[in-house]
Amino acid sequence: MKISILDILCCPLCHGSLTLHTRSLKEDVVVEGELKCSVCGKTYPLKNGLPNFIVKPCLRLSNRIQKLFYNIYAPLYDGLERKLAESLGFSEEGLRMEVVSRMDIEKGNTVLEVCIGTGGNIPYYRKYTGGLIVGIDISEKMLSLCRNKAREEGWGSVELFLGCAEYLPFKDEVFDRVLIGGGISYFSDPARALREAARVVVNGGVVVVYEQVTLLEKLLGKDKPPVNLLPSNLSLLETAYIFNKRFYVIKTIKRASF
Repeated sequence: MKISILDILCCPLCHGSLTLHTRSLKEDVVVEGELKCSVCGKTYPLKNGLPNFIVKPCLRLSNRIQKLFYNIYAPLYDGLERKLAESLGFSEEGLRMEVVSRMDIEKGNTVLEVCIGTGGNIPYYRKYTGGLIVGIDISEKMLSLCRNKAREEGWGSVELFLGCAEYLPFKDEVFDRVLIGGGISYFSDPARALREAARVVVNGGVVVVYEQVTLLEKLLGKDKPPVNLLPSNLSLLETAYIFNKRFYVIKTIKRASF
């Protein structure tokens, strides 16, 4: 984690400011240390350059299951997802281009992706902006693969955090664009996740949600876009089903609250 990123961080529980205590520093990158909240006193470990912002409320049953599943699935994720897309008649590249294009990313925009996984969307963000890209995920194994890709591909200005959608460790209104990149159907509290996305995006900023719709989602009643859960300061711009209704996309814009 670069020291400069501390400017946009806060305690995910109380939103208090954080103090950085370093134990290992390489140039401007903190390798080992901890972040301590000046308000509630909660301490967040930082190991191998990755801050851990998973708090107890993150680990309700559904999130805990997703964390376990993706830690197991991580080594197979890229290969299997690509083959699955091909078997269903579409390309993973086409899907990512379609979703990212809906974010209306402009030059210099900062982007947050919730559930960044192995980082498959990062190259598509880079087609539009050279600004900061931040990713958060509940699976440390997925983030490890994402970090390795970022190094190998030379993706600059990418910061990764371990945490959950419902308790984001970021200050209010610091991102121009936010993507919740799959998984919202299985969040422990999707309504809170949407409120958090609205909190951290700037006024006039865009929040996009996309999710896969399979037979399982239909059987579980999780196949409908959660537009009824949108907070009052996110105005719906578009709801669309794409790729033969195998995915839905919600596009919203943040309006100033009065």
